Amino acid sequence: MKNLCALTVTSLLTAATSATLAWEKIVVMEKGQNVSAVGADYNGDGRIDVITSYGGRVSLFLAPDWTEVVLHRLPKLNATCIHSETMDIDGDGDMDWIGSEAHGKPFWLENPGDGSGAWAARIIDHDIRGIHCLLKADVDNDGKDDLIINNFEPEGILADSIAWFRVPPQPHKAERWERHLFADKDARGGSHYFGFGDIDGDGWGEIAVGAKGAPFEDGNWFAYWKNPGAEAVTKPWKKNLLAANQLAATNILPGDLNGDGKVDFLASRGHSRGVIWLEAPGWKIREIDPEMKSPHSLVLADLNGDGHLDGAACGYESKVVAWYGNDGKGNFTRHVLDANQESYDLRAIDMDGDGDLDLLNAGRASANVVWYRNPLND
Repeated sequence: MKNLCALTVTSLLTAATSATLAWEKIVVMEKGQNVSAVGADYNGDGRIDVITSYGGRVSLFLAPDWTEVVLHRLPKLNATCIHSETMDIDGDGDMDWIGSEAHGKPFWLENPGDGSGAWAARIIDHDIRGIHCLLKADVDNDGKDDLIINNFEPEGILADSIAWFRVPPQPHKAERWERHLFADKDARGGSHYFGFGDIDGDGWGEIAVGAKGAPFEDGNWFAYWKNPGAEAVTKPWKKNLLAANQLAATNILPGDLNGDGKVDFLASRGHSRGVIWLEAPGWKIREIDPEMKSPHSLVLADLNGDGHLDGAACGYESKVVAWYGNDGKGNFTRHVLDANQESYDLRAIDMDGDGDLDLLNAGRASANVVWYRNPLND
């Protein structure tokens, strides 16, 4: 009992530390508008580097001095990738990169392993042309990451649809990845960002998304598609509406937010206002931050080390970066980290290797990439 009490006191102290001490803002680059950034050790030196795209290029910024290495040139001079992901696609032990322009084809860049450029580019799919989100997840439970991609625009072969893709056996030679369409034209309304997790406890991960609506029809909703399990390739996935009339819905992430053993959702209306959570099993909407304007980026992670899932968001309109401490019962306390930073993409990553999760932020009109150092383990 004495050890248990000591652990409880330690958890309370670390949670208080993370809430009360300032999170240091560290600038990676201030070179141009970018809307997605990912972090990993790309050159094998044990440090977390950053890849983003801006000004018609995809660039790697090497820690600790953030030296820029141009990896790839995009077709248009001022183009940028709307979203990105990082995963070891070819199984060679280093992290590759995936991205796409909003109206382009998804492609991946092969990491040569030493952080040098240029990285060879290869197409993933030739038919998707309206991408907004890329997410890696083990959809088919084979122990390997797959990739989820949407076609959020109402045009083209895959209009208003979402698919998951298996990495082909020989990705260096494949003309395209193996595509499995699970939301076939029933993701109308400008689908935005995915959440992946086992909602019903059957061991198979479901895929959730928010749809923003205008200028697209039939949006303003949150929903998830039920994974049919071992027949995920051949059987239809059923769409389940979580919430309607959610103006400009964008982000939705699954997790048990109130400690009752059921999977809830953290969500945001990223093109209007508000960070919310949806309580299982009835999906009652509970407001966390109704005043946050355009919280287009969202994180769900234990940020203060107390064992409970917290939230974080950045509003590209409000310019506020905030994290929301969860008491384990679904009650959230707002902590502002920055009041002068835009964002389209926010990630929880241990940037400095000290064992806690920091926040990596891709600035939009603030034209930068920054990260916020979590003071938890100071």
